[in-house]
Amino acid sequence: MSTRIEAYLAYLAGIRSLSPRTVKSYGEDLGLFSAFLEKSGKQPESAAPGDIRSFVAALVKEKRSSASINRALSAIKGFYRYLVRFGYMESNPAKDIETLPLARSLPSFLFEDEMAVFIEAATDDGFAGSRDRAIFETLYSSGCRVSELASLRIEDLDLGSGMAKVRGKGAKERMVFLSGSAIGAIRSWLPYRNARLVKAKGQSQKHNCLFINYAGNGLSTRGIAYIIDKRFVKTGSRKRLSPHGFRHSFATHMVSGGADLRTVQAMLGHENLSTTQIYTHVDIARLRAVYDKAHPHAGSGKKTDKREKHKLWKK
Repeated sequence: MSTRIEAYLAYLAGIRSLSPRTVKSYGEDLGLFSAFLEKSGKQPESAAPGDIRSFVAALVKEKRSSASINRALSAIKGFYRYLVRFGYMESNPAKDIETLPLARSLPSFLFEDEMAVFIEAATDDGFAGSRDRAIFETLYSSGCRVSELASLRIEDLDLGSGMAKVRGKGAKERMVFLSGSAIGAIRSWLPYRNARLVKAKGQSQKHNCLFINYAGNGLSTRGIAYIIDKRFVKTGSRKRLSPHGFRHSFATHMVSGGADLRTVQAMLGHENLSTTQIYTHVDIARLRAVYDKAHPHAGSGKKTDKREKHKLWKK
């Protein structure tokens, strides 16, 4: 890998504050691109638009997904913007290279009544029960990312005003709202949290995370995902929801409740409105599901059975 690419990755980590996972992915993509150019005796600094298109074509031939190819192209474009910005190149050869179209699937979510039933199921007393209930209420009421929830600290909370400060992508901070239910759940959880930290041999001096495990350490994103999945298994529900599904449910219910997209965009911390627009489609899907469930002629299963029974009765 060239020294320029290594410097760019250091820039992403140190200046842009991108996550280690993102920096690693970009490094792998740029490594592939660099290896591709070396086959024709070129370096990234001498690449032309045709070389980049050939690289994209090679990835298509390897049957890589459009999302994977676009991520690689995003890494390449960012790398050349960096080179131009700091005077290492005069122009960006990837500037006019278009990304591949994506078949965007609708995100999973729960209906309002389904979410209420799921959260209410976390009623067992004690450390785990109060913690899990607070996690679910906070995710649903704030719409925050699971990474933002995992990094939430005590000093980030303002329970009096029903708000919390979270740190999103690129270390950007924003304020999110906490519902009355979330505030109540957090307040019920705090005594259990504090008692556990006292037993955890001074872990309270090492961090101030809001949500912790039995050992007194801050919960990871995987730990939160495990808790959610375990709760779904316990309820016997056929539906499953990832931590991000709480965020999708939050946004879907906000849009269906009349919130405009700009407001939802700000609450979610989306940089582009186009990312938020998916929830207009989700709301249509939601309405369709309600229609199929409620209208006597909408479905094909139960409604057909009823008509067949009516025919049999007439005979």
